[in-house]
Amino acid sequence: MRKIEIEGSKIYVGESYQNITKYLPDAQIIMISDMNVYTHYKHFIDKYDNIIIPTGEKSKNWSTVALIVEELLKLKADRNTFLVGMGGGVVTDITGFVASVFMRGVRFGFIASSLLAQVDASLGGKNGINFHTFKNMIGVFNTPEFVICDAELLKTLPKREVQSGFGEIIKHALIKDHELFVYLKENYKLLLELENRTLEFVIWKAIGIKALVVSNDWLEKGERKQLNFGHTLGHAIENNSDYTHGEAVAVGMYWASKWSVEKGILSETDFAEVQHILKLYRLPINFSLDKYILTSYLLKDKKKHGSAIDFVFLKEIGAAQVMSVPMEELVRAIERL
Repeated sequence: MRKIEIEGSKIYVGESYQNITKYLPDAQIIMISDMNVYTHYKHFIDKYDNIIIPTGEKSKNWSTVALIVEELLKLKADRNTFLVGMGGGVVTDITGFVASVFMRGVRFGFIASSLLAQVDASLGGKNGINFHTFKNMIGVFNTPEFVICDAELLKTLPKREVQSGFGEIIKHALIKDHELFVYLKENYKLLLELENRTLEFVIWKAIGIKALVVSNDWLEKGERKQLNFGHTLGHAIENNSDYTHGEAVAVGMYWASKWSVEKGILSETDFAEVQHILKLYRLPINFSLDKYILTSYLLKDKKKHGSAIDFVFLKEIGAAQVMSVPMEELVRAIERL
């Protein structure tokens, strides 16, 4: 087992979810999960008071927050209650958000059951919900006391969800770690087969990258913005199509890399490497979506400031650059897709 700390939050890679009692306080424990996770792990979740929410990104909204709060009151939760979110990014996001606002805040922790949650969504203290079609428009910064990342949990995931998680791991490598990028290329077969030792190493490396970036820039004023590589277009695609988060981010990374070449920031050779690794992990690089819908969404992106937006370009494999780009230039670039 490996342990990493991010702003007071302890991340345990390779720890069994069944050992959670080691990390729980002597208090009322209420577990929050979704129907998919509950189906697989009912025997474990039913050991605790629990609240089961609908599955999927569409449930990350005010209605689900209200449902959880109503159930918390029925369970007689108070300020000493400890919440555990067991699930993917939707569950961890909404659990962290509810824990931050219920009775002005209660303690909480996560069991991250998807690859995406283990390497990204459950880490860094961002908790939130969507508002209409706008992703994570309402949220807070607040860290869980612990995150358990058990690779065994990933074996019940659909293959598509596994590939989605690798989209974020590839992003971490592209912006910060050339050696990890090479490792991902050389070991892609073992990783897609979820070989435990190889997978745990990659999860640990990806978490380490995020931990370093977040520690340097907790409130996303500078370096942390690099973690948005591929997300500007990616979020627009995700919220207007049936692409998963990782699939949409993969398209966003491909396009951001292509634009980086057009602007003379990235070499054609490195751009070919980006295309190659996305194909190895069976992630898409194209999409079919009305460009008017895309640009309308982008004009309301929360990274926008005034008439410009902070956009993440790729300089080389392992290094990114954030530049303020006029929205008009971004829209013209989208139109050339």
